[in-house]
Amino acid sequence: MIGETARKGDRRATLLALRDRLADELDDCDSKRDVAALALRLQSVLAELAEFPDKSVEPTPLEQLQARREARQAGRPLPEFRRAD
Repeated sequence: MIGETARKGDRRATLLALRDRLADELDDCDSKRDVAALALRLQSVLAELAEFPDKSVEPTPLEQLQARREARQAGRPLPEFRRAD
């Protein structure tokens, strides 16, 4: 499943598939050494996923404010959001 998703070129979808696979392996793992390695890799994937927000979900007003503030402080253009009608 991960290979098939990766071949499509969608990085976020690939990270989601990898997250799910790692979580499943972590649940089934009996080796403490392997649990530590899997948990570390899962944390890394979760951190990468945080950089790819789900575009289908509109950010809350607070999240929009935070994004604008971060952009302004970093000297980046302000993000645009859909207006609630």
